[in-house]
Amino acid sequence: MTDRDWQRAVLHDLGGLESGLVPPSPRPAGQAAPPVPPRVESPWTAALAASQPPPPAPAAPQAPAPVAHSAPDPRPQEPAENTPVQESVPVEQPRRVSARNPGGPSMDWVTAQIGAPVPSCRRIAVTSVRGGAGKSTIAALVAGIVRRYRADRVVAVDADPGLGSLPLRVGASSPSSLRHLAAARPRSWDETAAHLGRTDEGLYVLPAAPGGAVSGPLDHHLFHQGVGNLSRYFSTAVIDCGAGVSEELQRGILSGAHAQVFVTPGTVDGALSARAAINWFVQSNYTDLLHRTVIALVAHAPNPGMDVKRAVQMLSAGGLPVVYIPFDRHLAAGMSIAPERVGAAAHTAAVQMTAAAFARSLAVR
Repeated sequence: MTDRDWQRAVLHDLGGLESGLVPPSPRPAGQAAPPVPPRVESPWTAALAASQPPPPAPAAPQAPAPVAHSAPDPRPQEPAENTPVQESVPVEQPRRVSARNPGGPSMDWVTAQIGAPVPSCRRIAVTSVRGGAGKSTIAALVAGIVRRYRADRVVAVDADPGLGSLPLRVGASSPSSLRHLAAARPRSWDETAAHLGRTDEGLYVLPAAPGGAVSGPLDHHLFHQGVGNLSRYFSTAVIDCGAGVSEELQRGILSGAHAQVFVTPGTVDGALSARAAINWFVQSNYTDLLHRTVIALVAHAPNPGMDVKRAVQMLSAGGLPVVYIPFDRHLAAGMSIAPERVGAAAHTAAVQMTAAAFARSLAVR
């Protein structure tokens, strides 16, 4: 069956793209249901249907703690060095709907998802099949949002052996690198922290190489050794992987990931590439990871037109959650991301994407 036939079989009017997670469109009252086309099975839809686990139960928001009347520290307090990550607690947030987008997710809902206690460091891999899809931008957004909703430590790790741009996007430099951390074998938090950069918001960052240089060969053993040194000190590690999913390094990262955010351009061509990658995940025995995957469909132009609707239709037909990230001028500038300058639509979609990915990461103990 050709791609054209496959697309025709799944076309339907979705709408609601600006909300991030794309819901099905309601049918007008009194209108008869359209004829149901023959079910189109692909290897990945059949595999997902056969082994679909129940969705993770949302964590119940905890009761607010008493608030002291002294002036608060603008940055959350660091947990003690030996505080185990399973004792992490949600950050108490104001109980109101986001002022940036009154129709967006409430802070209570987001805090319940992202601020839930974790049994161990959650590794969220951000991947794509090509360069230029917006992977590092999405990784920076995910890491920054998780940091804002948690009281414990969060780290963004650049695992791109080429010219990774994650440190630039989060706005922090580091005197060291993943390679140096792996070789140093630190034995305490102070020794570990000496290898990390930190943003003004308290997000830690670990580049693949210091100063934006090309890091050279980076294998999974080196990555595992470096990130393994971080796991006991952090609740979450957001990993910006290199382009592609089939290399040994990426396969190793995915094997240890608790969740994945798969990034693809918001075009029909981007959706076709993503569909091919999803087929590869199934054929390579990563079906379990697909259950914990969120697809980020990123618009790279102000007016994507019908391309983005067709792309959403093509990808959501397989049952995976698809989050549309609309074009944002600040994000498109390619510089350090200032959260207050991100538009309301892109911000809301990014928060929903992050909450969905984090909730899925909790399905693995």
